[in-house]
Amino acid sequence: MQREMRDERADIQGSPSRGRFLAFGGFALTMLGVIGYFVVVLHFAARLPQVRNDAIPNWILIEMGIVLSAFGVATAGAGHRRLPVVLTVLNGLVAMAFAALLYDFTLVPPASGPALGVAAPAFTLPDQGGRPVSLSDFRGRPLLLVFYRGHW
Repeated sequence: MQREMRDERADIQGSPSRGRFLAFGGFALTMLGVIGYFVVVLHFAARLPQVRNDAIPNWILIEMGIVLSAFGVATAGAGHRRLPVVLTVLNGLVAMAFAALLYDFTLVPPASGPALGVAAPAFTLPDQGGRPVSLSDFRGRPLLLVFYRGHW
């Protein structure tokens, strides 16, 4: 009976290796979410621009990693929680850095320009051969303007 009580107490206190395993697994999921975002964006952003704008699958991985690390802290035995706590805090810092990178640093500042639906102002510029070309020459036809500086 006393042995059974000791075994139950050990189960309640948790296993240090299990807590570490869960914390490392959570950290690995978080890093997979962050690094996976950049791998996918660098390889598929040109063909799938929506991938760049929606990081929802990556956020799901990151959140699962944080929860798994927190579960690792909860299951670590007393006196064995330092590493799981450090990894959980590191998970949170990585998630905050990822959020800052995605949503703060990449914001495009608002630019002033003509209002939508308003006709473009009349202008005349030289073409590649130096001949003047006016915007009014193309009225009523589809037109794509490409402005570039210098020679390619």
